[in-house]
Amino acid sequence: MPASDNSALSDIQEVNLSYLMLAQRLLRDNYAAGMYRLGFDSDVADIVLSLSPAQLVKLASSNALICGFRLNDYQLLSTLGQDVLGGVLQQAHSTILMAQRSPEQLA
Repeated sequence: MPASDNSALSDIQEVNLSYLMLAQRLLRDNYAAGMYRLGFDSDVADIVLSLSPAQLVKLASSNALICGFRLNDYQLLSTLGQDVLGGVLQQAHSTILMAQRSPEQLA
C-alpha cells in the first residue's frame, strides 16, 4: 500500500475518533441539543453514549468516515457563501434552514 494511502487511512481514523469523542461530549453536555447538532435519533444517541473508550477506538479504526457531510443542500451552501451584513445573518439563516429539515434529510 502506498504511503499516501496509509496517511489517508490514518487521517480518516483520527477524524473518526475525534468525531465519536465529540459526539459523546455533546450528548453528555446536553442530550437534546447534541442529538440535533449531530443529526442523531435517540437510538443512535444512546448507543454512542454507551460506547466504552475501547469500543470508540475499535469503531474509529474503520477505513471509511463515520461522520457524514450534512451540507448537501444547495440553498444552505449558497447562503453560507454570501456576505450578508458582514456575516451576522449567515449563522441565523443557516440554523433556520437546518431546523426546517427532518432528521432523515440530515443523515
